Amino acid sequence: MKSNSKYILRIAVALIGYALGLLAFTCFYREHLPYRYWLVLLLVLPLIYMTTAIIRRVSEMDEMWRKIVSEALAFSAIATGFTCISYMFLRDMGAPEFRAQWAFCIMWAYYGIGLFFSWRRYK
Repeated sequence: MKSNSKYILRIAVALIGYALGLLAFTCFYREHLPYRYWLVLLLVLPLIYMTTAIIRRVSEMDEMWRKIVSEALAFSAIATGFTCISYMFLRDMGAPEFRAQWAFCIMWAYYGIGLFFSWRRYK
């Protein structure tokens, strides 16, 4: 349990850092200022920290759960890629424009599906 709380704390720190970076970005961003592109880094740095925390958590899991999570992530990446590529054909036929933030939501949905089926297979 101590291991889980350590990673929950790290992710909470990353989310708070992201929220503070977003607040700084909205307060200080002006189109004519030369440092406006550097403000984006305030949003990227906490995400990098969160990514490393998640990778560390997965690497400390036991072998079975690591395999389950890895298979779910692989399924999610491949299915999301194929979905986004396939939607380009629909867009060319007149479907509405696909917004990039939907790819992130689709990835998490496919991760949940992959996690369920991978967990059931090794149950």
